[in-house]
Amino acid sequence: MMNEITVKINCSINEMTNILKKLGFQLIDKYSMDDIYYIPEHINIHKMPIVEILNSCILLRKIKQYEPKEFIKSYNIIKITYKSKNIALNGDIISQEKYDCEIKDLQQGKELLKAIKYKELMNIIEDDMVYQKDGLELSIKEIKNGDNLIEVELNEKFNSIDKLKQKINELNIPIDKSNFFVKKAEIELKKVLEI
Repeated sequence: MMNEITVKINCSINEMTNILKKLGFQLIDKYSMDDIYYIPEHINIHKMPIVEILNSCILLRKIKQYEPKEFIKSYNIIKITYKSKNIALNGDIISQEKYDCEIKDLQQGKELLKAIKYKELMNIIEDDMVYQKDGLELSIKEIKNGDNLIEVELNEKFNSIDKLKQKINELNIPIDKSNFFVKKAEIELKKVLEI
């Protein structure tokens, strides 16, 4: 998995999509994700650092993928996903890995995780729209009961975090530039832990 930056949006999703369209960005992808985070039953989440808790999680991910062009018809994809992030002391993401295994049935996935002694920790639901222009892809994320975010992954053209930051700053869009590594799972886990 390539590294990425994620920032909070300082306006509504509609305002942001209108701004991007005016800047010449085109909608190229649309999907919804329903992620259920599972953690080993033996872990005491009140006695572990948040990063370690999240690196212990397995996700049961249901994706509603819209077909291109009209983005009306859709189909479902179900995966078991494991993510691991290496995070610096200042909160920057140094590197990350992701492993996906597509499965056929959500309930069977839940039963498998229960059988290997994992329990449900939290649920994050989001709607995503991906806009593209000149090799830059911005994923607009509307998190249910959370912040609206923009996620941008490294690619061949923008192959460093510094290049991504520079390009995002050049766009002059309404985002919170104080944190380029917003971690939605960490935000939601803090709610679970009531921190």
